[in-house]
Amino acid sequence: MPKREFEDQEIWENLYAAEEGQLAAGVIERSWTETEDGERTFDRRVLASAKGRDVIDIGCGTGEFTLEIAASASTVAGIDFSERALKKALERLQSEKTFNVEFNLSRADKLPYPSESFDLAISRRGPAADTTESIGESYRVLRKNGEILLQEIGERDKQNWAQVFGRGQIYPGTEKVSTELEKKLAREGFRNISVEEFEANEYFATIQDILMRLENSPIIPDFDKELDEGHVQEIANLFTTPKGIKTNTHRVLVRAEK
Repeated sequence: MPKREFEDQEIWENLYAAEEGQLAAGVIERSWTETEDGERTFDRRVLASAKGRDVIDIGCGTGEFTLEIAASASTVAGIDFSERALKKALERLQSEKTFNVEFNLSRADKLPYPSESFDLAISRRGPAADTTESIGESYRVLRKNGEILLQEIGERDKQNWAQVFGRGQIYPGTEKVSTELEKKLAREGFRNISVEEFEANEYFATIQDILMRLENSPIIPDFDKELDEGHVQEIANLFTTPKGIKTNTHRVLVRAEK
């Protein structure tokens, strides 16, 4: 049985490699959303909650948002299991000369920090809530009354793409993402759990922009640019509008306390 995306380091190394290749080629994806899709709301809440606090960013990727948090936080630790992503994060850190940030190569279910080290744990489409073990680790490293803020991709994200491909984003459970998150957090001891869901329309300028997204995001399992060419063309044929090639986004935002 193939590994799920949050367990498989090779998937993420390949995705980050694709993203690096696009950046090196100077190619920029052209896409946009209508109305609030939850992404900006999450960022605003994290930046407001991080002021003067010790923060851990679980699944920090290449560290861009981690360094943004550092501007107002007391300290920030970013962890990720991708060597390629951490290398880029460390390059950014050296370039910006920020002194209250550290990056560590680590899994979310084995955080390299003592218990009660942080006031705030955040995970932006990251692995903090993927397993019982990763949630337990988030709980362990938080101080009493500490918070966790999560942004997760909902089960209805890119729904029309999944229908065309006959496969979609991999979810570890069968319930709604929001319901599953609430239950898992509560089981590990988190309290005062609040959940919000956001849906918006997203548009892509061309087929090439869709291909860029599919190559550097785990939207379609085992995506192959050549083998799946017909699926991408069908998406363009079915969903092109005057505004662009239409799909949807679905985000789940969660806050909980220890």
